[in-house]
Amino acid sequence: MKNRILTLLMLISMVAVAQPKVRPGDFEEKREKIEAIKVAFITEQIDLTVEESQSFWPVYNEMSDKEHDLRKAQRDAFGGLKDFENTSDKQVEKAIMELADLSVDIEELRKSYLPKFIDIIGAKKTAKLMKAEKEFGKRLMERMKGGDRRDREGPRKKPMR
Repeated sequence: MKNRILTLLMLISMVAVAQPKVRPGDFEEKREKIEAIKVAFITEQIDLTVEESQSFWPVYNEMSDKEHDLRKAQRDAFGGLKDFENTSDKQVEKAIMELADLSVDIEELRKSYLPKFIDIIGAKKTAKLMKAEKEFGKRLMERMKGGDRRDREGPRKKPMR
């Protein structure tokens, strides 16, 4: 139990140090908080040892940074489609193809890191990682959609009759 707590504290501090320095803002603070929660969730789900954590997290953070850049490019490209009614077909086609290419780039990036993860934590824990990432994303989306309103609104009051 002490090893898990020590590992978790070490990982959170590693992630905090590894985060790029950006201007303070609500979005970045929330992103950092979500990343710290994600690190704790993944660490617990795949049961990393201290040694595995020291090797795994720098590689994972490197992949995450690259993926973040690709997703930003994807959002920028999607922004070009907002007013597509007043844009030429050629420009819309170009934006659509750019979005598709970026989606492929993201999947290729993730695929390229799988052998690295397998070398560091093994195939079974890599499979657990993939499952944990999917589960974390699902839970995050549910929470953002309001699936768990109690965390934001407090206990529900019974309607008056």
